[in-house]
Amino acid sequence: MIDLGTVYLAVTGALLLVALGAGLHVLRGIVREGLDLRRRRRTGEVEKYTEEYGPGPPDDSDDPTATCPRCGAANEPGFDYCRRCAAPLGPGS
Repeated sequence: MIDLGTVYLAVTGALLLVALGAGLHVLRGIVREGLDLRRRRRTGEVEKYTEEYGPGPPDDSDDPTATCPRCGAANEPGFDYCRRCAAPLGPGS
């Protein structure tokens, strides 16, 4: 008779190997993209530190601390959701 523990270990091992193979494929693509971007920056095709991936977070340094309407927690300026209860902080909350 087949031991279910052995079958479980075999199936789990096979799934882990498949996941590892897929993960390595993705990581290889990320490394290739990074190396290509570095090469393009060195040759001058792409400027260093451009906003290629969109602008950074807004500079709200002059905004006062936002207080959560639900739990009353103080949140840093620029956040859209409360750090304690995840309630929306902005207009229309």
